[in-house]
Amino acid sequence: MIARLVEAPRAPFETLDAIVVLGAPLAADGALTPILEERVAAAAALYRMGGGTHVVATGGVTHGAPRAEAVAIAEALRAVGVPDVIVEDRARTTADNARFTAQLLAPLGVRRVWLVTQPFHGRRAALLFRRAGLEPRVWHIADSLQYRDRARQRRWVVRELGAWVVLGARTLVRRG
Repeated sequence: MIARLVEAPRAPFETLDAIVVLGAPLAADGALTPILEERVAAAAALYRMGGGTHVVATGGVTHGAPRAEAVAIAEALRAVGVPDVIVEDRARTTADNARFTAQLLAPLGVRRVWLVTQPFHGRRAALLFRRAGLEPRVWHIADSLQYRDRARQRRWVVRELGAWVVLGARTLVRRG
């Protein structure tokens, strides 16, 4: 399965400084999509296991949504018992997620973070968070909807591969 080729290696559980829940598009009415519901459930479980002291919801307003992804994620996390969620609501891309989250966490002395996302997105997200000065590990959603629904899987893998191409082109331009 091609999705498995782009996913990040699975990291064993350990307690890190923070748990970062990466944003994804919301439904047109501002509700969580099934993909974001998976991320919230995985982050809440990781928090309850002692995965990190701080929890960050990251993601701005994208795709014409009525509110920021991070606001919706934080609301859902609080509803399942995760207190004191830090909200980063400006990011529109994974690179923004990394940069803005690093800025929020720096004053707290946070460097080691779990990234909660679907497996296919983890490798690129981890690279971007490393570039932002953090030490990321990817917390996999092993039974993700992305793997159960083939049409959804194809769409997201193509999107992710395209994001890798853009990332590579930007890196080449910077080295220029």
